Amino acid sequence: MNELQECHRLVWAFCKEIEPYWATPDPLNSLRYAFCEAAEAMDAWLRQNRPDDSRNNDRQNDVLDELADCAIMLLTAMGQDVSPHRSFKSNSRGDIGFLGYKVAELLNSWSYSSTTEYIDTIAIIANYPGMELKQHIQGRLERIVKKHVPLDKQKVICEKVGITCLLAEEIKKLKKQHLANLGIVNEPPM
Repeated sequence: MNELQECHRLVWAFCKEIEPYWATPDPLNSLRYAFCEAAEAMDAWLRQNRPDDSRNNDRQNDVLDELADCAIMLLTAMGQDVSPHRSFKSNSRGDIGFLGYKVAELLNSWSYSSTTEYIDTIAIIANYPGMELKQHIQGRLERIVKKHVPLDKQKVICEKVGITCLLAEEIKKLKKQHLANLGIVNEPPM
């Protein structure tokens, strides 16, 4: 299984498991969100590369995180039943300026865009300097789990999906803190 297939499988396994807490948008709206994420990646890039520009707010978004969010939405827009056999480690450069154009192009022709066009667009993200796409996607999915899933369900979802994250340790700390707040020093046996 190549990295693109792994990312696609990961995103769709995540969508299935998190559905009760986080709705999966349809393909058209997924592309609309991908367009927003591409713009947020450009915003983060500008803030990083032009720190002296005057801006109206103090956002500190990370370029790689915003690119991973865009990739998640593109993989969602591709659909669950697509099998992306081609790898995206191609000749594509990670040109963040071109990404917005490519996502807009997909959005403009969303009902008849090919899997190859999606893969070529995701390749821009995958080939951005410093991007480890699967790792960044896992981190962004973990963030969604932490924000939207009840604490007692987080570890189960991460394990089912295959997100390798630090949730287990965080859950233990939170449980221990909760028990300490209740005046219980040692955790009761299971």
